[in-house]
Parts: sequence; C-alpha cells; structure tokens
Amino acid sequence: MSDSTPTTSPAPPPEAAGAFDLRWSAIAGYVLFLLAWMNGITAIIGVILAYVKRREATGTVWRSHFDNLILVFWVMIVGFFIGLLTLPVSLGVLLAQSPLFWPPTFTLPLLFGFVVFLVLMFWSFYRLIRGLIGALEERPY
Repeated sequence: MSDSTPTTSPAPPPEAAGAFDLRWSAIAGYVLFLLAWMNGITAIIGVILAYVKRREATGTVWRSHFDNLILVFWVMIVGFFIGLLTLPVSLGVLLAQSPLFWPPTFTLPLLFGFVVFLVLMFWSFYRLIRGLIGALEERPY
C-alpha cells in the first residue's frame, strides 16, 4: 500500500519572506539612485525607502546596503552644493577680471567645480554598481 496523503510544500518562514522583501527593496533603491542621474528626483524616493527599511533590516546583510544608499545620497547632496558654490565665484571672477588676464584666474574655480563633480560621479557609480551587484548576489555591501 502506498501513502496517499498529499504532500504540500511548507510555507517559507517569516524571516525568509522578510529577507526577500528586503532584497528587492535594496535592489529597487539602487535602481532608483541610478535613474536619478537622468531625472534627479528618484534618489529622494530611494533614500526614503532606505530609511524606512533600514530598521527592519537590522541584523541582516541588507542593513549594509541601506546604509550605503543613505551615505551615497548625503555625500552627493553635500558634494553637489560644494561644486555649485564654485559657480558664483567663477562668474564673479569673470565679471570683475580685466580682459588681459581673464583665462588664468577664471579657469581655477571652474576647474575645481568640474573636478568635484567628476570625482563624485565616479565615486557614486562605483558605490551604486558594487552595491547592486552585491544585492543581486545576496552579499552584504
């Protein structure tokens, strides 16, 4: 005689369901941050998502991903405004400068702003892509 009781797969434990949700929240946060390079506004949605899920992710590998997203957001905001501060300085030097000595003094503040934005761009892409790959592989940042 054979056992005719139907076998059902057990429901995943609550921790597994929560980890699945945290994984996709982290991936969504990285995608929103990468999209922010085109529209600027989705990073705000991504950082709100990271702040909301960070407490829930305490004690898991996903906590490091949410901390990374929050760090990238604030460093980019501060770096953006530091780079933006060089714009009025550059324009002020341009307007106050004699036409004979214009290029050497005007290019320094403009070059500083360009370098700040370039370094921040590469730094943020590195952090976001490294984090996204880690989240897809279910590894901590």
